[in-house]
Amino acid sequence: MKLYAKAFNFLQDKNITPLLQLQEVVSEMKKRSRNTNGEIKQTELTLYQTAERYLKEHLGKDNVLKLKAWKTEVSDLSEKKRRLYEDLQTLRAEVQEAEAVKKCVEQAIQPEQSKEKAQSKRRDMEL
Repeated sequence: MKLYAKAFNFLQDKNITPLLQLQEVVSEMKKRSRNTNGEIKQTELTLYQTAERYLKEHLGKDNVLKLKAWKTEVSDLSEKKRRLYEDLQTLRAEVQEAEAVKKCVEQAIQPEQSKEKAQSKRRDMEL
């Protein structure tokens, strides 16, 4: 009985009425599952290949990873990332401030430009 109730809820949740539509939904779900599984496997392979390439590039002549040098490199890169992030935050604040100034200037100039256009139209009409 619980199984039927679960199936009924599934059909209602997916708004499935005909049996053919149920088959299509199940088929699509299986396809997404296979695709996701394939992506996971590919990601695991990519991670392995990346690690292998990194180790080959950074192993010493004696095929031993220089742990101290690696930790130093990681630390340096982390610090660089932190500095760049701080710079980015500063730049974003500066851009935001510049945009606010630009908006104020545009609002201040707009009435002045409107006055100049009106005066120009009056002169043209007088001629």
